[in-house]
Amino acid sequence: MDTTERLSREEHYLPARIMAERDITLRRFRPGDIEDVSRLVNATIEASYAPVYPREAIDFFLACHTPEQVLEDADRGCTFVLAPGGRIVGTGTLLGSTIKRVFVHPSHQRRGYGALLMHALEREALDRGIGRVDLSASLPSKRFYDLLGYTTECEAYIPVLNKKRLDYYAMAKTLDEGR
Repeated sequence: MDTTERLSREEHYLPARIMAERDITLRRFRPGDIEDVSRLVNATIEASYAPVYPREAIDFFLACHTPEQVLEDADRGCTFVLAPGGRIVGTGTLLGSTIKRVFVHPSHQRRGYGALLMHALEREALDRGIGRVDLSASLPSKRFYDLLGYTTECEAYIPVLNKKRLDYYAMAKTLDEGR
């Protein structure tokens, strides 16, 4: 790893370490959180994906993250919410060895909240005896996962309406017990 890449990774992790020392609420999802989590997911998809995806892909994505699906995944796996000041601004789910539905509200992005969620999900995976996790990264989130040490296994897409496509990256990471 060259010096520039190392510094970039260190700068990326620094906010997560600082936040861990502060009073930031990171907790498990509760069914009563569903309205706030649904609003967060929808707002983040609309704001973050509009510049890079066609409307048909955004609509497909929204249909994959309904309140019912959020509740089902939370029941079958482990979902965390990040709520500084009591307001939910981030969420992420571990379902088996797959990390999914990691969203941070656009007004709270680039503050280390996403890294904090990912570290919690990775720690949960390790606690469950899972040593390798996978995820599907959207176009705007790929660099974030690159910085966290995920590797791209392949580029893929899902055909959506009107011959449009939802492009994404299948990514994975072998987890380090020492973290």
